[in-house]
Amino acid sequence: MPYELNALIAAEELIAVVTAEVPLARSTLLPHGLALVPMTDELHDALQHPSNAPDFGFKRFPSGFALRIAGWSKAAPIAYAESDDEHPAGRRAALWYDGRITLGPLAPADGAPIDRVLRALGATDATAPEIAAAVDAHRRRPTGAAGATGTAEG
Repeated sequence: MPYELNALIAAEELIAVVTAEVPLARSTLLPHGLALVPMTDELHDALQHPSNAPDFGFKRFPSGFALRIAGWSKAAPIAYAESDDEHPAGRRAALWYDGRITLGPLAPADGAPIDRVLRALGATDATAPEIAAAVDAHRRRPTGAAGATGTAEG
């Protein structure tokens, strides 16, 4: 069954700022000082902002969200990553730092997008597999005919 991932990934300290500013955001700790905020349907809707800002080719990137990520990135690097196993080009990732995109948006043709942003966030050859496995554990499985999503189990 196909899975998808839509999430912010950054250092624990920056993710704490995100969750303090956005009450619907829930974080999960990842290995080696990183954390992840899944982009739930509710969070996506709450982050929508009327804007003509680009979506960078992401499938579930809230309108105008780039402005918010750019603001958070002034403190530390932050990534947005998507992985949709149902679509061949469904893996994308970008990294913002100092108020702008510094890596990406990356697509599969650029190599493994999520692995590349994890390395930009400090993953090493030794830590990358453990972090990638932890990120992978937070993929969601699409359910229902309307395309709603549910949390993957197991």
